[in-house]
Amino acid sequence: MIVFEDISKFYGEVLGVNRVTLTISPGVTSLVGPNGSGKTTLMNLMSGLLRPTRGRITILGTPVDHPEELCRKVGYCTQYDAFPPGLTGYQFVHATLGLHGFVGADGRERAQRAIARVGLTDAADRRVAGYSKGMRQRIRLAQAIAHDPEVVVLDEPLNGLDPMARAEMIALFRQLGDEGRYVVLSSHI
Repeated sequence: MIVFEDISKFYGEVLGVNRVTLTISPGVTSLVGPNGSGKTTLMNLMSGLLRPTRGRITILGTPVDHPEELCRKVGYCTQYDAFPPGLTGYQFVHATLGLHGFVGADGRERAQRAIARVGLTDAADRRVAGYSKGMRQRIRLAQAIAHDPEVVVLDEPLNGLDPMARAEMIALFRQLGDEGRYVVLSSHI
């Protein structure tokens, strides 16, 4: 389980989240709320990018302050575009897999499989800089799932998608959840 125990996070004097206690089971879990309600803070805490001011978080038994073990279990797709310049979609996903230790034929196969899963095979050799907003969302999802994590954290993954693309992404989230993964996504929609 994903467990938040009495979590609070302060940014200086500003309270991000206050005394959150939450248990998340396998499947798809959505955090819905307006901008500024703490969704991204919870996701950054869950992925180990932030440390709680108070409380304890464990992801499948792993405390979030054990980054190496946590990174094996969690795939994270941020809401922000941040791609190294000049890379193709395939190069981006493949390079990320290298950070997880997947190199050679295994890394190439995993990258291709993740890109196919998000429906970008035909665009894999194009530069990410030329991708539409929806394609950039998909390639970020591919990098988040390429190392086959048990937990997939998706911050605002539906932003900027047209209705058809949104429906396709939601179907993919459900597939991941049906496989027994923990899929946690946020949205203000």
